[in-house]
Amino acid sequence: MGDVFEIMTYLIVILISSVVMVAWLKKKGKKKKARLKAGE
Repeated sequence: MGDVFEIMTYLIVILISSVVMVAWLKKKGKKKKARLKAGE
């Protein structure tokens, strides 16, 4: 069970980090929407 808990915690951390990065990029790069869309 310890391994499962570690994996779940790791996934949660990744999800939170992803959300924070996306939110930060949206706030930081409002002028670079074209670049973000092209990057996708």
